[in-house]
Amino acid sequence: MKGSLKVVEDLSARARHEEPPTVDVSSRVVLRLRREAPTPAWPMALFASSAAVAAAVILSVSLPFFDMLTDPWSAFFVIAANVLP
Repeated sequence: MKGSLKVVEDLSARARHEEPPTVDVSSRVVLRLRREAPTPAWPMALFASSAAVAAAVILSVSLPFFDMLTDPWSAFFVIAANVLP
């Protein structure tokens, strides 16, 4: 057991004296980032604008029903007002 521990200690002592290799990859990373094409923003803008238009249409259609939800008798009074001369 002590022999294997001595081998590991010798290897770690030798590793402390070695210099690690210097590798510079920053230039390759920057080059790769420059080559990548940016993703277009128009599909997301089209989707967001169409969702806003759909929400506006639904809101305009549902506004008459809001009055009926807050005052259920208002629908009957509107019908009666249209019948009266």
